[in-house]
Amino acid sequence: MKIKQTQGLIASIICAIFMLGLLVTSSTPSWWELGSSQAETPESITLINSGKAGGSFNARTQMYKEGLTAAGYNVQYENIGKISQAVKMFKASSGPTIMVYANNQVYKQDLFHTENNFIIAEYQQPLYVCRTNASKDKTGNLTVAHGKGYDPKLLTTLLGDNVTLVPYKNSGAMLKGILGGDVDMMVNNQGKSFKYIKSGHGTCEASDVLPIMVATVIGTNIDVQKIRDIIFNITMDVQFIEYHTSRKLVRPTSTWEQELAFTQELEKGYEVK
Repeated sequence: MKIKQTQGLIASIICAIFMLGLLVTSSTPSWWELGSSQAETPESITLINSGKAGGSFNARTQMYKEGLTAAGYNVQYENIGKISQAVKMFKASSGPTIMVYANNQVYKQDLFHTENNFIIAEYQQPLYVCRTNASKDKTGNLTVAHGKGYDPKLLTTLLGDNVTLVPYKNSGAMLKGILGGDVDMMVNNQGKSFKYIKSGHGTCEASDVLPIMVATVIGTNIDVQKIRDIIFNITMDVQFIEYHTSRKLVRPTSTWEQELAFTQELEKGYEVK
């Protein structure tokens, strides 16, 4: 009788230990579950938007935002809308940060393309000088729309003194301005210039005097080679390809070293001498 009682007690103890083990196991994540959870934590990146709605900087930034999110990044979006303030934030950033940029901004913003910040040369294009049909025979001073990021001294040097420069917030605003008859001329990018030609209100010609513009993506506190692969893949998406194709933008796709050297050489054309 005592033996049976002892055996029953032992069985009860073993059963209790077994159930306790199951409880602990079920409530404690295994090492591979912990590793998997950590691996799936999205990587954070700050994306600064230096452009305003209707402009090319803004349009490009929105596509990169969608692409980075689709690639699994936790995108911290900073909608600044002004190039000078965006550059200030970029320089002060302490975490992984990227921003669309262009070589025509470097001297005015004092932010140059270097091996530490250069990610990709997205496309290149000539700048166009457009003129209204109404001002074709106009003599005297001509009003010329230009982007706020352009250096007025450079434009005056290249276009002559017989002009009054009228700064606009972006390429889209310039197009609206010249279509509305607010200015006689504009210096604009290829996409907006093609739209103006199509309107029939005037003519545009690619400038052989103004420097070639290179649209870029730059970064700070980030592995530029690693993020370059992600950015390049985003630009190969249908949305980006259509954006480039519809505006006849040339992609200077090459090695990172060659693209950087190409961009740095062309940005020298924007120096005011």
